[in-house]
Amino acid sequence: MLTWTGVATAVGVLTLLVTGCAVGAQPEQQDYVGTWVLDGASGDGALAFVVSADRTYTARDIPTDLACRTGNAATSPPGCADGGDPTSFSGRCEAAVGDSPGIRFSFDGHFVPQGYASDEGLDFFVGSLDVPCPDYRFVRSSSD
Repeated sequence: MLTWTGVATAVGVLTLLVTGCAVGAQPEQQDYVGTWVLDGASGDGALAFVVSADRTYTARDIPTDLACRTGNAATSPPGCADGGDPTSFSGRCEAAVGDSPGIRFSFDGHFVPQGYASDEGLDFFVGSLDVPCPDYRFVRSSSD
């Protein structure tokens, strides 16, 4: 004979099983290791984020509107103070988890941009995240 406690327990266990299976695995740091080039760019000198397994990166020829988001030259990558375009820099990175998976880049301990994981690559937004299309999309280099 089933009791209300038994039914409630069974429903709770089933709910956990169903929702646990529905949640996709969060990307790990190693999922982003490699060279990410601006979508449509080609060649060795293409705009790129090169992500290493040791949680470091090198950014090559990144437009200043993407790299210099803080508005504070003291906490921004080189090239932001003089408005030079583009700029190259390096720093640390980490996988971003939660509702907005992707990879977070920092320079000298200060957040620079976050690339948001999408089916097409890493999406970067300069202004609002509410716009339908990213300002920049980087895709994994075909040489990786």
